[in-house]
Amino acid sequence: MRKAWLIVIVIIIVVSVIWLIWGRQNIEPSKIKIGVVLPLTGSASVWGENAKMGMEIALEEINSQGGIKGKKIELIFEDSQSDPAKAVAALQKLISIEKVPAVIGDIASSCVLAMAPIAEKAKVVLLSPGASNPDISKAGEYIFRNWQSDALEGEIDAKFAFKYLGYKRAAILYVNNAYGSGLKKVFEYSFNKLGGQILTSQSFDQGETDMRTQLNKIILVNPDVIYMPGYPTEMAIVLKQAKEMGIKKQFLSTQAFDDPKILELAKDAAEGVIFSVPKPPDPSDPVVRNFRNKYKARFKREPGVCSDTGYDAVKIIAWAMERVKRITGPAIQHQLLKLKNFPGAAGVTTFDQNGDVIKEFIFKKVKNQKFIPLEVEIK
Repeated sequence: MRKAWLIVIVIIIVVSVIWLIWGRQNIEPSKIKIGVVLPLTGSASVWGENAKMGMEIALEEINSQGGIKGKKIELIFEDSQSDPAKAVAALQKLISIEKVPAVIGDIASSCVLAMAPIAEKAKVVLLSPGASNPDISKAGEYIFRNWQSDALEGEIDAKFAFKYLGYKRAAILYVNNAYGSGLKKVFEYSFNKLGGQILTSQSFDQGETDMRTQLNKIILVNPDVIYMPGYPTEMAIVLKQAKEMGIKKQFLSTQAFDDPKILELAKDAAEGVIFSVPKPPDPSDPVVRNFRNKYKARFKREPGVCSDTGYDAVKIIAWAMERVKRITGPAIQHQLLKLKNFPGAAGVTTFDQNGDVIKEFIFKKVKNQKFIPLEVEIK
């Protein structure tokens, strides 16, 4: 009899443990997690920090308004250091341990391209607020970006240099990664197609501190213009060393140049640099005005590159999550394809069939340590 009771007690204990484990696994989480992979340290950290600050404002707004489906959201940040291997490890952690259905990131194109196959296989949405390499358009059904492709920016830059500035001979000095090489290839192709000539293409690595060898090779061919897609830290070094060497050629850069940080680093060596940026949103738009006012009040500075797209990325994912029956990667992916004219801090966003956005561009010039818009229309 005692033996029978022992068996019953053991069964009760086993069933209780199983029920407890099952129950815990099936309790709905109190918060909705969204993963974030950004370069929070390293040479691209200025953009990662900008995006993070924009995201924090979006997070506050969403949670103060009741969250998603009555639950608050939580952003889980991972640092990629703009290193593809570290980005992949961060994504795998977010997917396997945190069980996130969507990840925002990275800023660096090389990191997005490295993470894309993993996100695609896991059916987890990956939304980049800053990657621009053209190959991202073909990276998979779950890969989105609310940032324009280099395929558009590189072509616009080539037209501006050839048609508006009248330059026929160009050199390219670019960061040697997916971002820089993507812009280099598009600019090279477009400039040659227009009738221009690319005299030389020189690259530099992230973290490199001496570009004099590349600059010497460029000066030997005597170009009209130097096209420079890169990151703020290295571009500032290029400009300072070019000034020290007495180089007075016109530098033409990309949206990556549009950050006050580069003026702090390069100082007067940045004078005269021209760069392309997407056409800014209407400052009188209530969403744009609200974001900028909150950003300046909280961080005591103007929004930088990726601040607004970081903010919009969180809002876009939240928008999709709110509208699906069950928050899963496939459901979010399907909903994002329906996004049309989403009102954001960076302007309206609509995704095409490749998860890309298309925007108009303008050009700015550094004058007296300020970014001054140029009145020119390039189509």
